[in-house]
Amino acid sequence: METYEWKRGTFKNLSLRVLPGGRVRVTSPWHVPKIFVDRFVTLKAAWIEERRRLLGREPDSVFLWGRKLRVRVVSPGRLPRVVADFATEELLVRVPATWEAAQKRKVLESWEKDTLRAALEELIPAWEERTGLKAARWSVKRLRSRWGSCQPETRRLVFNSRLAAFPKLCLEYVVVHELAHLVEASHNARFHSLVEGWFPEAKAARALLNPNGRKVAADESFAG
Repeated sequence: METYEWKRGTFKNLSLRVLPGGRVRVTSPWHVPKIFVDRFVTLKAAWIEERRRLLGREPDSVFLWGRKLRVRVVSPGRLPRVVADFATEELLVRVPATWEAAQKRKVLESWEKDTLRAALEELIPAWEERTGLKAARWSVKRLRSRWGSCQPETRRLVFNSRLAAFPKLCLEYVVVHELAHLVEASHNARFHSLVEGWFPEAKAARALLNPNGRKVAADESFAG
């Protein structure tokens, strides 16, 4: 049987992730027994091997703000650095020559988070002013199946770093969507009226994010 790390907590669902280096991590709600987790990991055996194969492959392309960029890895033996060049449609990745594929992907994941964070630092204050709503704090994470989340009681927002792959229209939509949850927790008629009133392009953004949103959000390969 596959060896795995198991973390229990206030998670809503049972989920599995293959980490850089090939380690398997499972998260589950407190009440899920180990026998269920063992069975879940066994059923996911083929998927685990496929993820390991992808993680071991050199990254070849990424999407940034809706445009596909070829990844060109340069190994000058210096600290990692990532530079996007839309003119040449390339993403230049500078890493030490001894680094393996999984390490390069880790650099790309960090760059993706930093890129989204920089965009949000401009967008969130702008939309807070337009809507009159204010988040207490926000963060960027690699979420498994959602583009964002809001905790109305703490006024904390979380955004999926994979949003950097889509046109900025999509990021603006998710910002407005999560801010709206500060005053309306459910996805009822009032909620949609608020979102579409503030952001008329909401339907267009949703069309870009779905129906492949879950696949892109959970993708670990960065491949186009």
